[in-house]
Amino acid sequence: MNCKSDRPVHVSLGAYGRMPHGLAVSKAVHHTPSDPVLGLLSAQRLQLCPQGRGRLDADFASELVKAYPGIEWRLHANVQLESAQRVVDLAHWPQERDWFERLARVSAALKAPAYTAHAGRRDQTTVAQVLRHAREVEEMLGIPVGVEGHYPTPSGIWLFGCWAEYRTLFESGVRYALDLSHLHILAVQSGRIEWGLLREMVASPNCLEIHVSANDGSADRHEPLTGPAWWLPLLAEAHPDAVIFYEGKQSVGFH
Repeated sequence: MNCKSDRPVHVSLGAYGRMPHGLAVSKAVHHTPSDPVLGLLSAQRLQLCPQGRGRLDADFASELVKAYPGIEWRLHANVQLESAQRVVDLAHWPQERDWFERLARVSAALKAPAYTAHAGRRDQTTVAQVLRHAREVEEMLGIPVGVEGHYPTPSGIWLFGCWAEYRTLFESGVRYALDLSHLHILAVQSGRIEWGLLREMVASPNCLEIHVSANDGSADRHEPLTGPAWWLPLLAEAHPDAVIFYEGKQSVGFH
């Protein structure tokens, strides 16, 4: 099955690994990559991610908007807002309010229409608290904020690591990003796919983003697709406003 459809799949700059943000943007725009299954990707929307090297601030964000006026920008997860990279998830709100205020300034400079963030660790908060945190961060940023769920691990460290918690996320009314590579790990580890839930989730207006890449079901490896994935038909059922971002690693990575 090929997904060269009327639904574009956009480049997540996390696909370029530990590459400086500016260089990753240039490669995405001037040498837009393709995937063996999904075909040519789109750079009309670009997502700045934690993998990118270099501190992001409002001045740099304004320069990007000026240099590439036709692109829609948005931030994902714990992008580097300080001199050193730190993990800041929704689990860390409100203790990390200063960090989220920096994020708000950069996001506003980008004119970003949405923000998505990882839920975080189970030993730091609860599912109910993350859902409340997402609403509070959304109010502070003034744009939709989506929770990205996780996947099971041997020690169960991540929140939203089982089907029941994804159901709780869906029923909460909180917005979210669905990472289908995370859900592949969940499907492999649990031995089942909750097709009804997934179809409801991708079709919902609360689905802000859908993230795609490949892995072997044991860990989140951000690999390119090598063949039709079981979740591929879900892309055709996605809500019209849900943005699909491609996270598969590119061979032009910076080391």
